[in-house]
Amino acid sequence: MSIKRIGFISAMSLILCAVFLTEKPSFALSAKDAAPPIALRDSSGTYFYLSDYTGSSARKPAKGVIVNFFASTCDPCKKELPALNSLVDEFTQKNIKVVIIGYKEGFDVFMGMLEDLKIEKPVILSDPYGKAGKEYGVYGLPMTVFIGADGKVKEVVRGELTGKALKEKAAKFFQ
Repeated sequence: MSIKRIGFISAMSLILCAVFLTEKPSFALSAKDAAPPIALRDSSGTYFYLSDYTGSSARKPAKGVIVNFFASTCDPCKKELPALNSLVDEFTQKNIKVVIIGYKEGFDVFMGMLEDLKIEKPVILSDPYGKAGKEYGVYGLPMTVFIGADGKVKEVVRGELTGKALKEKAAKFFQ
């Protein structure tokens, strides 16, 4: 094999590795999909079940649920979480549940960051092994999913949302 051919094969191998390592997961949640179940614990060990708030058998029916995936190392998350926290009371009055999920992190990793940012109003869950994140197709943070009372995804937003955008989307999907 010539040196030129070996160089070409090496370059192609590097390119293919980069593509496979950075490619989106094969599954990406989108509007109108049924929201995958969520059964995660909060910091007190109590389970939160999405099915309690959405779907035909909801025990505590909500107009909708806003699920936000974040990580303590994510700068856009640190900007978005205070905006989301500031809207929880308003959303609660409108029967909209707000849930934030520490993606691939335990409470010991992200609770200090949340305390520094004074984030205490949403339901705070941990997805330390990324199981829920995998079901939701998380591949970038922050990621916010708007889920209707029917249990269907209304929209998936990848990237930081402002308070204004959060309010507009909530008004659009959860009337």
